[in-house]
Amino acid sequence: MAKVKKTAVVTGVRNVKASKRTDRKGTARGGSPTKAAKAAARKKVATKKAATEAVRRKVKVAKQKTKARPVTRLKSLSKAGAKARFVPPAPVVRIAVKPLQPQAKCGAGTSVQYLFRVDETVDGRTTTHLVFFDRHGWYCEHGRNCPAVGHAKKYQGHMARAS
Repeated sequence: MAKVKKTAVVTGVRNVKASKRTDRKGTARGGSPTKAAKAAARKKVATKKAATEAVRRKVKVAKQKTKARPVTRLKSLSKAGAKARFVPPAPVVRIAVKPLQPQAKCGAGTSVQYLFRVDETVDGRTTTHLVFFDRHGWYCEHGRNCPAVGHAKKYQGHMARAS
């Protein structure tokens, strides 16, 4: 039986789609399909399924490639990737601040009000700093931006600048 596509407006024209039973293509005299027609139909269905599966696989692979992986997962990375993202432990820093007498070290007519010796040890390597405070402000023998200046100011009770 023919299927009729219904439309809202009656035009007098029918869109007829033939059903599988009325299709006489590839059938024998008795109305049943031949072996060749059956094989062709199976092949057509198999190729259609294979094409659909191939498209699904491509979509699935594309979705996997676009997933963002968190940086914290190092277990799934290779050894080279793990070495590249290895973060060394923080160095061991020890600070010792010792106040000194400015007149004894710099002379009787010095303008230095405070003088400190700062011993900074980083992973066993020691650096000695001399930090001064006079009419020009706080400074170290290595410059005003030396980190020892902040340690001496903190020892003296002044607020060290963070920047």
